[in-house]
Amino acid sequence: MEADGPDPANVIVTVGHPFGDVDVPLPEWISRGPGPRPLVRPIRARRAETGEQLPLAVVPLRYRNDAESRALIAAGALEPPPWHT
Repeated sequence: MEADGPDPANVIVTVGHPFGDVDVPLPEWISRGPGPRPLVRPIRARRAETGEQLPLAVVPLRYRNDAESRALIAAGALEPPPWHT
């Protein structure tokens, strides 16, 4: 892994969804987020080129849409992502 982490363009996240998980490039997730599904969130990350598993920490906290990030956003401690409502 690079010193500052992998290039986001090189990361694929698996987004957990009740009807089936979906793989999307990290930049797409960052720009679009979960849409109208507030509890949909990344559950895995991997390097696009090699498939190497990466820690979920490669997804910036404000874009994880998990309980921790939503609580920090609600408390004003974290800037909401652009798709946050």
